[in-house]
Amino acid sequence: MPPVFPAAEYDRRLAALRATLKSEKLDAVVVHTPENVCYLSGHATPGYYTYQCLIVTADGEAAVLSRQTETVNARETTHLDRVEGFADSADPLRATAGLLARLAPGATAVGLETRSWFLPPESYERLSGLLTAGGARVRSIDGALAAARLIKSPAEIEQIRAAARSTDAGMLAAAEAAVPGASERAVAAAAFQGMIASGSEYFGMEPFVASGPRAGTIHASWSDRVIGADEPVLLEMSATVGRYNAPLMHTVWSGALSGEAAEMAVACAAARDAALAHVRPGGSPAEAHAACKAAISDAGLAHTYRKRSGYSVGIAFAPDWGEGHLLSLGETEEKRFAANMVVHVVPTLRIAGTAGIGLSATVLITDDGHEVLTSCPVGPQR
Repeated sequence: MPPVFPAAEYDRRLAALRATLKSEKLDAVVVHTPENVCYLSGHATPGYYTYQCLIVTADGEAAVLSRQTETVNARETTHLDRVEGFADSADPLRATAGLLARLAPGATAVGLETRSWFLPPESYERLSGLLTAGGARVRSIDGALAAARLIKSPAEIEQIRAAARSTDAGMLAAAEAAVPGASERAVAAAAFQGMIASGSEYFGMEPFVASGPRAGTIHASWSDRVIGADEPVLLEMSATVGRYNAPLMHTVWSGALSGEAAEMAVACAAARDAALAHVRPGGSPAEAHAACKAAISDAGLAHTYRKRSGYSVGIAFAPDWGEGHLLSLGETEEKRFAANMVVHVVPTLRIAGTAGIGLSATVLITDDGHEVLTSCPVGPQR
């Protein structure tokens, strides 16, 4: 598969990183997180579960290092001239140190990610030791990579729009399939069909389909359970296009929506809209979260809400479709919203073992507010 973007888009990203390296007096950076490798080089493969990295130097060099068998993928998905591989019998950390020495001979300061799931502590310590033995000091580069990915370029936004259209197709198919007598498995199959047929590639995380009392459990995926009458079917999914994601949560009620369930649905919609009122340039994610919680509390349903109210979205590989580690709608978030960020606002009210209702939106922050990118035309009651 060719790179998602023209070379100029990646050149811009690499130039911004190199400017940071120079300002931080770093000679090079070694990147391991698949999303960061993809963001900077375009390289994307389901084989990211094995060791791979991207090395970028301050003076213009860049190379992908992967298993020898994965180098074919890397050459197809990146514009970079340099792709190197290591044999399965080789030590990938020594291969990394060796490649860095060739790309940046005499490097005295190298940046590493300290929060990457794909550079566990033992590997971090060993790689740091190899680099230190070669004369380099090791420092964290996490902050610079996070800041770059939060603000989306016009090209990235087009990929997210495409993902949103595909998510909508999957959600509509799932909502229409979520009728009494259908199994959760059949609903999930409809979601997969809808998203993949409309342009999605492999997902950052699987869809969630939970009916009846299972809807009260977070992250409950499909089972063989058959949907009954007068019960919720909680749906959440995200298509992936060019590795970019646009999640959506929606709830379908298989019958008459009344009583506490109706109150939960009204409160959930009010909470989502209360949070969205703060999603604008300069707005506070923490205040958006507080507004979301207040709307739920005002409805007397505070006991049903126990989580953050949203998170940034963009490039993702499994196991997650979000960028919550970059920005979350939560009480401790200190960052501010800015134009061209994309966030998933996702209040969900749950009573364990009884029911759950969630209504969300992925939104693009514009110069003067926000634009909702995802939607489901099927109402909560059928």
